[in-house]
Amino acid sequence: MTLLLGAGASAPSGLPDWDEFAVRVAVASGVVPSREAGALLVDKQDPMIVLQAARQRAGVAWESMLSDALYASPEARDRQPSSLHLAAAGHYETASDSTTLATLNFDTLLERSLMADSGRDVYGAITGKPHESGVTVHHLHGIIDGEIVADPVVSFTDYADRVANPIAWQRGFLEGALDKGPMLIAGTTYRDPDLRHWLHLISADSKSRHSCIVTVVREGLRLTRDEFAMLDDALIAEWQSIGLEALALQDFADVAGVIRELAYASLPDYRAPSERARQVWLQHNRRLMALQAEYAAALKRDAELIAGAIGATAHRGTLWLAAPKGKLARWASASTQYQSVRQMKRVPTGHDSPWISGEAMGAEKVILKDVAKDDRVTPHWRSALAIPIMVSDGVLPSFAAAVVTFGLESTAVAAWERQEEWEATARDLSRDWGTRLSDIAFYR
Repeated sequence: MTLLLGAGASAPSGLPDWDEFAVRVAVASGVVPSREAGALLVDKQDPMIVLQAARQRAGVAWESMLSDALYASPEARDRQPSSLHLAAAGHYETASDSTTLATLNFDTLLERSLMADSGRDVYGAITGKPHESGVTVHHLHGIIDGEIVADPVVSFTDYADRVANPIAWQRGFLEGALDKGPMLIAGTTYRDPDLRHWLHLISADSKSRHSCIVTVVREGLRLTRDEFAMLDDALIAEWQSIGLEALALQDFADVAGVIRELAYASLPDYRAPSERARQVWLQHNRRLMALQAEYAAALKRDAELIAGAIGATAHRGTLWLAAPKGKLARWASASTQYQSVRQMKRVPTGHDSPWISGEAMGAEKVILKDVAKDDRVTPHWRSALAIPIMVSDGVLPSFAAAVVTFGLESTAVAAWERQEEWEATARDLSRDWGTRLSDIAFYR
């Protein structure tokens, strides 16, 4: 299988999506006088033509302008691999002899994931040929990584020249990949004209090819849950009409979950993550009364550890457990002990959940942000920290089944300034809760 990652893999790491990148470059080059004008132009015109105008204005500053636009935000400068990068790297480690890795992104976050996972030498390639030693990530649209700017495909002429080139290495790479096995295109809205052109030519070829599967992700389309449900059948039909198989998912983290499961789905006793999550839920509910006091005490201790690491009081440690119908249930709290699951508040999960616990579950990453809270309600806090919890049955891959949250008496900005102090505590807490939940669900 070939895994081809798009911008949706890097957006959770703080990098801009394609439209935001185009806006930044248009403003920096002087094509537009303000960000508002840039956003309007990109919305009403083809971003590639906007970038072509920016390229002409930029002259010799073009490459440095691209790098500055890509890594402009503080999150991007301190970029860390997303769950999708880590899942792709993990799948490669599980099935390296039968996996090819490729990306449409300029960044090298996938390479970083692979280095952390394996400790082997990892190389980014812009020729379509694997490196003689180590692991290779094929960059179909070039590389921009700090001062390294290698053959980036950005502007209208960049794309047009490649589409017109019958021997472009990217076309040969795609043909070879689909000769060997299926391709999963993950984290992209599939707007790139060169990719669409080459895959059209390949699918029209009379030779037998393997399937090309594109993930259609609600997060990338910026649709509400209801809008996505309304368009679900139409989205799948339109991809099938151009020869691609479509897999409709809610969040980019869901794509990571699919990739994590790939190497295990053919096992005779395989169970989907939803089935394993249901087991976590049911086994905990069977021990509800016994676990309430135990979990409340653990959450109280954890709040003290988080408070010490962040340097601010932490209130109301809470465990949110994955519940049926895509919800999270407030299952345990340092301040409350529940007598029945019917008493537990349920909130939606997903990248656009109005609850920080649901957002952390949907993104599979730590979320820390300011919250608006009625000053008349005590205890009062100014920000909230949400930490996703991964569980495992010891055979199949880990999956997010819970979130732990804390209210903090400091602002998010102040807490982020002490990130190095509390990150290790958060990791330890996540690991300990993962072990605790897994033991209850799968080993007792």
